[in-house]
Amino acid sequence: MTAAVVTLVVILALGAVVLAVGLLLRRRRPAAPAASEGSIPAPRLPADLTARDGGLVLLQISSAFCTHCRDTRSVLTDVAAELPGLVHRDVDLANRPELVRLLGVARTPTTLLVDGRGHELLRVDGVPRRAALVTAIAPHLGRSAGHG
Repeated sequence: MTAAVVTLVVILALGAVVLAVGLLLRRRRPAAPAASEGSIPAPRLPADLTARDGGLVLLQISSAFCTHCRDTRSVLTDVAAELPGLVHRDVDLANRPELVRLLGVARTPTTLLVDGRGHELLRVDGVPRRAALVTAIAPHLGRSAGHG
């Protein structure tokens, strides 16, 4: 056998071993229970990112290289100042990388409206339009007091 054939056989054998181990590990993992629509619990935000009084938080997920985060920060700061019971928090993913996976953040800026229990009520990717954001938040303002 030539060196090229031996190399090819070794690569194929290693690939087969990796595939077999992956399938074995997958089979040993307990299956997730079947969930009906709406029964999958939303991820719960860490307590340090929720409102201490049980109110609503406009949580801005940012990053250092984000070009639109400054505009988003301005919109969210204004909206939080205008609507009582609403707090704005800005989190840099460099400081909290676990939020990418926990919250399923695919891009920055991402804005979440979070209740006092840390559950996501609303999500906006990109720079939110102020009027649309205020309209979307309004129905949640009255309900937040009773949920904390």
